[in-house]
Amino acid sequence: MEKTINALKALLKKDKDNAELWFKLGYAYFQDNNLNNAIKAYKKGLELNPEDAIYWQNLGYIYYESEQYERAIESLHKAIDLNPKLAIAWTELSSVYVDIENFDKAIETSNRAIELDSNDEIAWINLGSAYYNKKEYVRAIHALNTALKLNPDSEFAEKILKLAQEKHAK
Repeated sequence: MEKTINALKALLKKDKDNAELWFKLGYAYFQDNNLNNAIKAYKKGLELNPEDAIYWQNLGYIYYESEQYERAIESLHKAIDLNPKLAIAWTELSSVYVDIENFDKAIETSNRAIELDSNDEIAWINLGSAYYNKKEYVRAIHALNTALKLNPDSEFAEKILKLAQEKHAK
């Protein structure tokens, strides 16, 4: 990855206003698990091209991965403002809301993601997790069963499903 990063930096010395190169550098840093530099590169690219929803979504995801939840929410909302049909941004937003334990928002954003892409297993898992945490076990079971139909190998969905079934049986 170091070769790729160095090559992109060399290209940027010649063309520092090339947003696409900044985004590629950000992605390379992300692949290299250098989240701080990934954020800096994406932000520079977005200064040059602020109307690209995908790159706002990517930045939001990196903020999420670095546990900068408020910034993740801001970036993902920017992506959604630019493209309200960008299902992945809704899914990632629901992941943030699950992690910060805002389960009502997690349900709302998961449902929006599922409206846009009913095969989004992560949105179904987030929905199931949020319902589980709200003690709405029947809804959690339904969402998690749907996630497992989409991906039978999801250990996390299986784990939460078993917990929901146990709580519901009581």
